[in-house]
Amino acid sequence: MTEKEQTNALFAPSHWQVRVTIPKDWNHVGLLPAPAPGERAWHYPYEGGRSFTTWAGGAEVNLALRNPIAPWRIEILDGLLWESGDPLKSWSTKLQKAWRSLRAIAEHHGDEQQKQACRLASRAVRSILLYGIGTFAQRPRITTGFLELGTGGAVPDLPDGARLTGITDTHVTWERNQGFARDQYAHPEWAAGVWSAARAALLSVSTSSKDPATGKPMKAGALHLPAGSILAFRTDAIYTSAPVDWEYGGEPGDYLLKGRMPWEQTTPCTDAEFYDLQGLGRQALEAEGM
Repeated sequence: MTEKEQTNALFAPSHWQVRVTIPKDWNHVGLLPAPAPGERAWHYPYEGGRSFTTWAGGAEVNLALRNPIAPWRIEILDGLLWESGDPLKSWSTKLQKAWRSLRAIAEHHGDEQQKQACRLASRAVRSILLYGIGTFAQRPRITTGFLELGTGGAVPDLPDGARLTGITDTHVTWERNQGFARDQYAHPEWAAGVWSAARAALLSVSTSSKDPATGKPMKAGALHLPAGSILAFRTDAIYTSAPVDWEYGGEPGDYLLKGRMPWEQTTPCTDAEFYDLQGLGRQALEAEGM
């Protein structure tokens, strides 16, 4: 493939098996997922000079090759490339238009009840868009049940293929993977493409704001923040200890400030501590606006 064909392939709906080598002087977050043992299925290696083999979406691979800090070395071993097209464009464009319209009414309508109704409706449309994409990714059916403990607290025999998920003084709970059901509407490749683009946008993305000096779109994302300032990623959100001044233009993909604390806080080391910190940040930002 020529360089142009390679670039077009990465921008098309695609998923690639790659051998990755991180630059030796890399000192920022990891860019591509790698299989991880334990509870989490994936982690993001960031150690300079490290090599690993993984699968990643075209958007993520393209960003690793062309990120604003230093290009990663990528060797493509295998890949899945779908025909070009926009199967979700008409559907998503109409929902985005409805979302923008409802948000605008919610901000400017003179009647408080109408403002609240449109605000709630805009969130409903947003949920349809986000969760609709998720339903394209076919998942296994999980059955859950419970059984009473036997005499003396003995654990009863579980159904074939079930695993124990909890136990109380009187009952045990279990779950069983029922496998995949045939679903003519399942398109995991669509969901994978959207999520790959979302993960790439966490790292670097053009916003709707223009640079006054060049007239080009401003950039946002983790790679535009100081190394070591990133606390966590959650789906489409960045948690950072650095001050952020990215302007929110109201367009899909723009970052919106949801929480901020003007005081020092201990770095969270567990999920529970992280979500406590998230709640404090949102409360503090809300208090600023009062």
